[in-house]
Amino acid sequence: MKDGIRCIEKEKEALLKFKDELIDEYIALSSWGNEKYKKDCCKWSGVSCDYQTNHIVELDLGSMQLRGNISVSLLGIQHLKYLDLGENDFNYSRIPQFIRSLDGSLTSTNLDWLSRLHSLSDLSMSYVNLTMATNWLQTITQLTKLQDLYLYSCNLPMVLPLSPFNASNSLSYFWLLENEFSSSWIFPLVFNLSSSLTSLNLAFNKLQGEIPISLGNMSRLTSLYLFGNQLTGEVPCPALSSSLIGLDLSDNMFNGTIPQCIGSLSKLESLDLSLNNFEGIITESHFFNLSQLQSLHLSSNPGISFNISLGWNPPVQLTYVNLAGCKVGPHFPTWIRTQTRLKALDISNAEISDTFPDWFWESSPKLSYLNVSYNNFHSVLPDFLSKFTLFYSIDLSFNHFNGSLPIFPPNGSVVDLSSNKFSGSIANLCNETNYYWGYLDLSNNLLSGQLPDCFGNLQNLDYLNLAHNNFSGKIPSLNVTSSLHLQNNSFIGEIPTSLRNCTFLTFIDLSPNKLTGNIPTWVGDTWTYLVFLSLKSNEFFGSIPSNLCRLTDLQVLDLSLNKISGGIPKCLNNLTAMIQVDSKFDRAFLLQHRGGFQSAFVTWKGKDAQYINTLNLVKLIDLSSNNLVGHVPAEITSLVMLVGLNLSRNNLSGFLPPNIERLRSLDFLDFSRNHFSGGIPTGVSQLDQLGVLDLSYNNLSGKIPQSIHLRTFNTSAFEGNPGLCDLPLTKACPEDEIAPVPKIGHNVEGMKNQEEDNLINDGFYISMAVGFVFGFWGVCGTFLLNHSWRIAFFKSWNRITDLFYVKIATYKIHLREAYHKFVNF
Repeated sequence: MKDGIRCIEKEKEALLKFKDELIDEYIALSSWGNEKYKKDCCKWSGVSCDYQTNHIVELDLGSMQLRGNISVSLLGIQHLKYLDLGENDFNYSRIPQFIRSLDGSLTSTNLDWLSRLHSLSDLSMSYVNLTMATNWLQTITQLTKLQDLYLYSCNLPMVLPLSPFNASNSLSYFWLLENEFSSSWIFPLVFNLSSSLTSLNLAFNKLQGEIPISLGNMSRLTSLYLFGNQLTGEVPCPALSSSLIGLDLSDNMFNGTIPQCIGSLSKLESLDLSLNNFEGIITESHFFNLSQLQSLHLSSNPGISFNISLGWNPPVQLTYVNLAGCKVGPHFPTWIRTQTRLKALDISNAEISDTFPDWFWESSPKLSYLNVSYNNFHSVLPDFLSKFTLFYSIDLSFNHFNGSLPIFPPNGSVVDLSSNKFSGSIANLCNETNYYWGYLDLSNNLLSGQLPDCFGNLQNLDYLNLAHNNFSGKIPSLNVTSSLHLQNNSFIGEIPTSLRNCTFLTFIDLSPNKLTGNIPTWVGDTWTYLVFLSLKSNEFFGSIPSNLCRLTDLQVLDLSLNKISGGIPKCLNNLTAMIQVDSKFDRAFLLQHRGGFQSAFVTWKGKDAQYINTLNLVKLIDLSSNNLVGHVPAEITSLVMLVGLNLSRNNLSGFLPPNIERLRSLDFLDFSRNHFSGGIPTGVSQLDQLGVLDLSYNNLSGKIPQSIHLRTFNTSAFEGNPGLCDLPLTKACPEDEIAPVPKIGHNVEGMKNQEEDNLINDGFYISMAVGFVFGFWGVCGTFLLNHSWRIAFFKSWNRITDLFYVKIATYKIHLREAYHKFVNF
């Protein structure tokens, strides 16, 4: 070895060839081959050499954001014992076949190569599809030196019969997350490992039933993670080993009370029982011996109530506390005052109605995350600039905090003060220029004045919501990445050209304000990722730019209540998100907001409705209350996933779209108060999803199409169209009117064609009945006495009754046909 260089030249060249086929955008491998370490590859990032042989034995390149190809040059490193390429992006490439030369063979169906790696101690094959690898369990059993096994989301098959692990194996970490294992299969396997296992992670499988008590026999177990399953029942104390340091049973279906035996787990540092159905009261006894506890998560168990005495001094010093959704109130938990190491606190939606204590800001100097939203706190906030040194996220939304906005430290990322009673200007937000804020929500307050120019300096701002305040003046220069909410203020002027640089915007709501000018043509050229656009209730004029048709991801377009003129662009059929079932909203693309979708107010069925987690279901075009003219382009019927279409209160004319039945997803259709003419297309009767239909006050004529669904709409949907007839209107159509029966002495047109029908009238029936009564007995005796007369008489009588029967039957048929036409049966 010369000059302290340990690297073997052949192996160094192999690494350089390996690097050549990688794409290293973030320069993670900058030390590979640079001047300082050019000769000694043992000092390169992620490379470890054996101090005795100088051979490369480890390549740890995980989480380096590498791309490209895995080169065959790795074959030149023949003494490699550890290889980690995880958490990179090789675009779901198949594992290269050449890896079989690394003393084995690896395919998606065969893991026999693993059995030859006798010294293997750490195996991580997360996200490798091993659906067909039916020998995986048998193969791993042969790795007698294996200590850590990580097979995360590999679609491992449940092999039967079970092949138990060798009792002498040294397996310590057994992590088989997200493999759809059942309880009856995996737990018997686990119990064969109890002599050595220290960490068990079976999260996100399909475990059901109760926790086996036998887990408590695993005396060396320090961490037990069963979150994200379907486990039920109460948590049995015997199943909890006294050696546990970490216990996570969250996101299951456990019920009953939280057992007090948890308080005896003296080594426990982290406890997560959130997202279950636990109930009952939490008292001091649950914590009596948890002196090592640092992380406590009991959130989303609405049946849990806290009954802690005001003077309680807990034996723990917690770092992370999440009690969201539990009944912590009505007072602020005073025991928090003793937690001087607190970094994160979430007591949101905890039924607290109290003044926020001043001592809190002084007693938590290390706090970086605070969420007290959805309570009933009321107080004036202090100067946060002097209180937080490691500030990251603060959420005080949906309370009654008041006064002016506090001064925030510049290094925060998330600020949510929405739905409070803050007032005054927000000029103090400009005390620094190097903000790192990514999320700022000041909506639903009493803030006023003009926006300061400092917003243009917020280079990392992803989400900005200033809606529902009293801001005025022009919109300043802004730099927002994803979502911009400025609705329900009094902004004036045009859409600022600075927004033209916000090329990744997906959500924009500028309604209602007092904005004016033309809708910029660059909107369709620049905001190509836009999913939601609302310019409703402003003073925009000019025509709808055809460039908007380039917004192929657009799902909500609301330009209503403006002064827009001209025609509807024919290119609307390019809005492919309104054609396809799948969309960016459906994939939650770029629009996730703290675990949920964007929220927005949309005018739906004549009312402003707020959509929060269901906004992805709304696909809407609203151009109502403008000055639009011309015909409705036939291309609009290509938007087959459209749920709402509102063109009302314009000056549109011509016929309604003839292929309107293609819009089978429509729930809301409003063409009212225009100048449409002609008949209603029969396709309207096929829109069986319609909840609201309004075609009123146009020049439509003819018969209203009939269907069972259309009969659910009342007359208001069709009124104001003098030419329309049939149900639900009271006006009958001309071809369905019943001709009146003419009376004797009346001149009736076409009398000759109706002579037979006119013989049958009221006088005929009356005279025949009277004649029968008076004549029968006058001649009856004679007929009875004279045989020939009797025969002649009954022959004539039969002819008369037959004629009478036929006429009556014919008359009934006429009445029935008229009635059927009337009700359209």
